[in-house]
Amino acid sequence: MGREDSKREIETFGRQLIGSGFATSDSIIGCDAAEIEQVRSVAPDGFPISDEYQAFLEYMGKKAGTLFKGSDLFFPRMLDAIEAAEDISGKGLALDGQFFFGHHQGYKVYFFKRGSGAVYAYQEGSSEDQKLADGFIEFLRDSWRIQQKTRESTEAMRRERNKI
Repeated sequence: MGREDSKREIETFGRQLIGSGFATSDSIIGCDAAEIEQVRSVAPDGFPISDEYQAFLEYMGKKAGTLFKGSDLFFPRMLDAIEAAEDISGKGLALDGQFFFGHHQGYKVYFFKRGSGAVYAYQEGSSEDQKLADGFIEFLRDSWRIQQKTRESTEAMRRERNKI
């Protein structure tokens, strides 16, 4: 997917977040050029940033409503992802040649591998990393679907509890 297609996909995704109640137009905040440069500075030397991730940073790199609540995938907290990876690295996680772009409460890290647009995760104690999606936009959509299901289940339990 090219740069313009990636921008359109991210903008469409942003509208879907707003339509679903996961965000408002005021709660989707992108990074400016200097902030994006800071993100690039934590990637390994010469690591290519995908068009999809670049579009994400520009459109919602600081905040996307309640998407990824509890996870540090947004600027500036994502800048610490390599430190989280170093803290949990073991036999199952190589640090070289990977760009760590986020973490969840210090025990799970999200990253790209050099030469691949796919998104990977590693959880502390695992024997190996896990491929989550073939691209960043697919990762966003999959994560959003999971969070939607969680929200729906929580609301259903709340309704049941209120009936008692």
